[in-house]
Formats: sequence, C-alpha cells, structure tokens
Amino acid sequence: MNKTILALLLIVAALTGAAGAAQAGGGNHFTAPDEWVPSAASHDSNGAVAATHGSALNLAASSIRSLAHKVRAALDPRIVEEHCLATAVYFEARSEPQQGQLAVAMVILNRTRAEHYPASICGVVYQGANRFNGCQFSFACDGKTDLPEPGCAWDAARVATSMALAGGLETTDEQLRIVSAALNYHADYVKPRWSKSLLRLTKIGRHIFYSQG
Repeated sequence: MNKTILALLLIVAALTGAAGAAQAGGGNHFTAPDEWVPSAASHDSNGAVAATHGSALNLAASSIRSLAHKVRAALDPRIVEEHCLATAVYFEARSEPQQGQLAVAMVILNRTRAEHYPASICGVVYQGANRFNGCQFSFACDGKTDLPEPGCAWDAARVATSMALAGGLETTDEQLRIVSAALNYHADYVKPRWSKSLLRLTKIGRHIFYSQG
C-alpha cells in the first residue's frame, strides 16, 4: 500500500462518518450550504416543517464542513506518515509492552535516515509491498487487510508512535538507547539467514534487534 492508497482509505473513512451523521440528522433531505438555509425556510408555509428542514440543512452543512476538514487532514503528509508508523507498530508489536513498540518504531525511523532505504516513513513501511511476501514488514504484503481494528491495541500503538516521533527516548531508557542504532529486528521464534551477517544489539520482548555493524 502506498501513500496515495492510504490517503484514499482515510478519505473513505471520513466520507462514511459524514454520511452517517447526515442520515441520522435528516434522512434524505437535500443538503445545502448555510447561506441557503434561511431562504429555504422562509418559503415554507408551515413553520414547523420549515424549522425541521432548516435544522436538517444546518446539520448537513456542518457534516460537509467536517468532511472537508477530514479530507484535508487525510492528505496532510505528516498525518499520513504518522498513520503509516502507527499501523506498523500495531501489526508488528501490538502484543508487546510499550518499550517493545517504541523499539519497533525507532527501527523504522532509523531506516528513514539510513542509506539504501526510502527517506519517508510510509516508504520504509511499505518497501517491497508490491510483491507478495517480498516486503520488509510481513503485514504489508501478506494479502490481508492492514487496517487496524479500533480499540485499546490501536490506541496504544498511536501513543507509542507519538512518543517515538517526539524523539529523545533513548536518553531515558538503556534498552532504547541501544536500539537507537538498530536497522533490523526479527521475532525470537525465527532465525533468518540475514541475521548472521549483522551485529546483535539486544532483545526486547519477543524481538531481537540488530545493527549493520
């Protein structure tokens, strides 16, 4: 999944939310900007009906403004990048404690600053995702949806993402200080061939972290 597709998914989510709000507020009422509302109400002979329609139009207009804001946010590169990082933390380390989630996030951020890797977070997360099982992070190309389920695990991943993007974590945690040099990791129940050529740094939770020496 690239950034364009991710942005479209975020927009679809925003559209769904706005449509639900409009339907709850007035069924199939015609939607119009705020400035249309007084005119529409003034030409209705039934005051109660006019007020009801006006209220529905106000709600619809508010929903449109909210949708426009969500679309702008979905296209904001910073928000897209943050979402990519949080998604990776969620799928790669949602069963890990916060320290383990932060370590995974740090590896991704380290790659954006390293040679031979994309310079953006989304580029790192979805590198090779166009090939089935050819990506750097398995969730990105396993053929399954990579939309996180709302809930505590997703909330925790977003918190870890915000902390990682804020920086400075390695100065307060010895394990994270060590991981600040890591560019690779794998779960402790596998032993990939590439690990033999790298320098093992530390283990946090179920993940073993490596630098390139």
